[in-house]
Amino acid sequence: MREIENGDQERGEAAHELWPRVLSYWRTISAEAFDDATKAEVITFVRATETTIQEWQRAISGDAEAAIAMVMHCEGPDSIDVKVDFPMTVLLSFAFDDPGAALILSHKLHRMPLEARLRTKLAASWQVAHLLSSLRRPA
Repeated sequence: MREIENGDQERGEAAHELWPRVLSYWRTISAEAFDDATKAEVITFVRATETTIQEWQRAISGDAEAAIAMVMHCEGPDSIDVKVDFPMTVLLSFAFDDPGAALILSHKLHRMPLEARLRTKLAASWQVAHLLSSLRRPA
């Protein structure tokens, strides 16, 4: 696995060629910028994933709590690679409609090794998505 190191654009671009572009969406696209087609792309990618690990099986088959649990206690990484991109993409697939997943995505974005302005923008967008999703849910 190749790491995508913050600030090393050439190495990061090479690593992007090895993995599907959808894995970078959680750290490059703000919540309000996702349209139905991009949301569907994320969800389709996650649901098409196969694994033998039970927690991951639950998450990729539609269990938001399992997706949240996968990332809840993880520390902020020094760099972003597929070991970070994949669970965050699984979490993203739930954040579109689940207020808890949106809140955890926002929280985790604050701890990621991204450029400060981007990190703040993305985290704030998912905080707003959390609030809006909470308002839409029946009591």
